[in-house]
Amino acid sequence: AELGEYLGRLRAGEAVDDSQVVKHGLIVGKERVAEGGEYNLSGERYRENPRISAAFPFFPIGQICTVNPRKSELSKFPADTEVSFVPMADLKENQIAFVAKEDRVLGEVGASYTYFANNDVLLAKVTPCFENGKAGIARNLKSGIGFGSSEFYVLRSSERVLPEWLYFCVTHPLFRQSGINNMTGTGGLQRVPRNFIENYEVPLPTLEVQREIVAEIEGYQRVIDGARTVVENYRPYIAVDPEWPMVALGDAISLEYGKPLKAENRIEGPYPVYGSNGIVGYHNECLIEGPAIIVGRKGSAGAVNFCETPCYPIDTTFFVRIRERQYLDVRFCYYQMLDLELDKVNVQSGVPGLNRNDAYLKTIAVPPLETQQAIVAEIEAEQALVDGSRELIERFEKKIRYAVGRVWGEGEAIYRGS
Repeated sequence: AELGEYLGRLRAGEAVDDSQVVKHGLIVGKERVAEGGEYNLSGERYRENPRISAAFPFFPIGQICTVNPRKSELSKFPADTEVSFVPMADLKENQIAFVAKEDRVLGEVGASYTYFANNDVLLAKVTPCFENGKAGIARNLKSGIGFGSSEFYVLRSSERVLPEWLYFCVTHPLFRQSGINNMTGTGGLQRVPRNFIENYEVPLPTLEVQREIVAEIEGYQRVIDGARTVVENYRPYIAVDPEWPMVALGDAISLEYGKPLKAENRIEGPYPVYGSNGIVGYHNECLIEGPAIIVGRKGSAGAVNFCETPCYPIDTTFFVRIRERQYLDVRFCYYQMLDLELDKVNVQSGVPGLNRNDAYLKTIAVPPLETQQAIVAEIEAEQALVDGSRELIERFEKKIRYAVGRVWGEGEAIYRGS
């Protein structure tokens, strides 16, 4: 209907007011579509940057920093200079800091890889790395310079902007979503165009205000880093007393086959359906009562999952039946099975698959039942603290979004999660 009205007005020689005609699309001039020779017809590409803030001026990124500095400035370095090398895998997601783990010689990388220096902002330009938030500030580089993936954009700050502020701008949700809308290419080779980066306008407070906001965010980030260290490094651990009896896994449990249930037959219901690596749906019937241990049989073979409630393990899994429940606590059994490395037990006919007879040869400790329950209680208390660290990360990440969002004029909306 909108297209018909639009064409009708044009053919009648009437003026076309975008706001009167279009609610579900965008009217874009041919000249703008042709910019850069790309002729991209994705509507969202041409939606205006929804700037709300009037407190600070906005400038195109290309006016406040250099995009991809020239390699000609490296002429003063001899070819045997050791430099840092950063593949895409070293760049973190939603973390400003990263560590260059590898060194190379300038003569080997100078021609083929992307050049950067200390305090430059690296930004992934290719899918899915851009969407996932891969970006960071280069620091502590060998000889002060580095090279890395050709899929990086390098943003070098001018005297008007701090590298940290630039980083927070290019990881802001508005920038990232607009970048996604402007990607060119097909399939897994889509990239954010350089002209989008250079022309995208970001708020530019004074350096004093930038420093204040960066200092605030760095305080939040220190809390996040500490909490993330806890989350990433915690793993339930049972210190086995040498006096505890050790038994073969097959003497303590049996691994029973899950039951086939096609995806189209997984009727919505209260019971989780477990595949080899976790929940794959829900169903209105259960196969086993909880609490239950489910082990991947095919696919993610050897993965160990735990379910508190009744559930439905499908045929890519085994579920655990404890042979003598009165002397083996199911949770104690689960925490020990996590350390058995069942994913390394066997490969059947070249296809990853857990052979239960080989799994049965693994051994577990079976201390007195009251000892097992005391250990489980201690582990669950630890996990409550880890869950608290996860919540702390979420809360302080929201504080960071709020701190940056204040300058974009949308801080309250971001802080409230809308």
